[in-house]
Amino acid sequence: MAGGHSRTGKFGELRHGVLGSADAVAQSLALLALAFAVSAAPASAAATAGAAVPVAYVIAGVGSLCLASVIVRFTRRIAHAGGLYTYTVRGLGPQVGFIAGWLYAIAFAVGISFVLIISADFLSTVLAANTSVHLGWFPLYCILLALILLIALADIRISTRVQLVFAVIGVLTILALSIAIVAKGGANGLTWRPFDPGVSPSAHGLALAVVLAFTGYIGFEAAAVLGEEASQPRRVIPRAILGTVIVATVYFIFVSWAQAVGYGLAGVGRWAADPTALATLSDRYVAHWFSTLVDIVVVIDAFVAALAGVHLTARTLFAMGRDGGIPKMFAATTPRFRSPYVGIAASVVLTFVLGAWFGRHFGVGTYFALMATTASLGILFVYALVAIAGMVFFWNARHKSGESYNILLDVVLPLIAVAICGYAIYSTLVPRPPAPISYSAWIALAWLALGLVMVIGLVLIRPDRVRTFGRAFDTSEREVTPARKLRASRRVVTSAASGRAGTPSAAVATSSPHRLAPATSPIRTPNRRIPCGVSWPGLTSEDTSPVSVPVR
Repeated sequence: MAGGHSRTGKFGELRHGVLGSADAVAQSLALLALAFAVSAAPASAAATAGAAVPVAYVIAGVGSLCLASVIVRFTRRIAHAGGLYTYTVRGLGPQVGFIAGWLYAIAFAVGISFVLIISADFLSTVLAANTSVHLGWFPLYCILLALILLIALADIRISTRVQLVFAVIGVLTILALSIAIVAKGGANGLTWRPFDPGVSPSAHGLALAVVLAFTGYIGFEAAAVLGEEASQPRRVIPRAILGTVIVATVYFIFVSWAQAVGYGLAGVGRWAADPTALATLSDRYVAHWFSTLVDIVVVIDAFVAALAGVHLTARTLFAMGRDGGIPKMFAATTPRFRSPYVGIAASVVLTFVLGAWFGRHFGVGTYFALMATTASLGILFVYALVAIAGMVFFWNARHKSGESYNILLDVVLPLIAVAICGYAIYSTLVPRPPAPISYSAWIALAWLALGLVMVIGLVLIRPDRVRTFGRAFDTSEREVTPARKLRASRRVVTSAASGRAGTPSAAVATSSPHRLAPATSPIRTPNRRIPCGVSWPGLTSEDTSPVSVPVR
């Protein structure tokens, strides 16, 4: 933290302990955009896997759980706004960690634009079809972006509550449609054949569908960036992430199966060719008004996903700025709500520029495909780095007190995650997609190269700063920092009452033997206030920062 600014909460400090379990779930659930995710992806998967799309989601869900196991084990030890950036630093070192944070933050910043452009396009279509308002997607894009900026700068709890409410509404709406399809027996009666891999035209086609399904889980770990703002983060964050992956897996499998039986095994071709599968199924199994409702839900779901993306991007940049890897101004926060406003503003400006420039140039569909592919390449690469970082981190920590090492959790599952991420990257690039989608690889490589140049420059110019990456707000390991060791070595604890070290005494002696702590001066600890009339080993009246004190 930087000097006096940290005391006012304007630099290098977020609000601590203000978020609960529901807020953490909201961040991960909103970024998954579960209603938006099934609006077109299952139909696209059907183009290669046929009716076996549910099988693809089963395999993708298992792969996501493998990756989630690594991230969850990190979140149980490290509570940090940097999220995956910090985990990679701890496992693979500050240089690789910087690259991970660099790619991760910008990939999600790009992600904000492509989900928001779909939200604006859907909203434009809904308004034109049901009202007299005829606005193109770009004016609505700007309006939605301005609304995101206002909400993101306010209390983080406003954002998470908005995200939770609308994410749940989206899930319930899609589930209602799926239940209606099942209740009416689908197109040709209910069948479990979509769970048979043999109905896929080929193993390669099924593998491609798995890759598409796996990318639908991107963002499940978003709650990790709330580690400094959550109350009891080592309990809240892991549960939110793991719970979100499990819920998403069950949801994706059920909804894709309902869509498969809704079109019928004989209608797979129509399903794969239908860009508005949810509207088609709504018209057939519920009513036309329900298809309009589904469109509105998709609009809102994409909007809250963009809002969650802003928070993830801003907090990752905040952590990197606080560490000095990028300009320190990214660690600046607002005085009242301590929102990382520079990162928020940067992500909003980038979203506007991308939409105004590339979005209007390529059109909604092409822009979405280009930016979704670009962002996915960056995020999948970071996921692989995090899985490898987990293997290294837990191997190095296996002999520490209280740490356990498990071959399945710390080797097998991370390797599976790395293999899936690697194959997903490969299948995205081979065979080469048509232009301009093929530009995505060069965009991702250019951004990676820029990150490499930056970190090499930092290593050469400020190696001392690089060594401290990921260590600000370090609550991960119960170790004594050098500063605290120095303070402790200069203290003399007296025990006038009992004559035994470490037991309550009448006063605490500081480094000056003539300065005694006032008997009424309180010392703050995480869970209680201890009057200075009671002495505790290694604690003085000047030490007012929250620290863990063993109370016997």
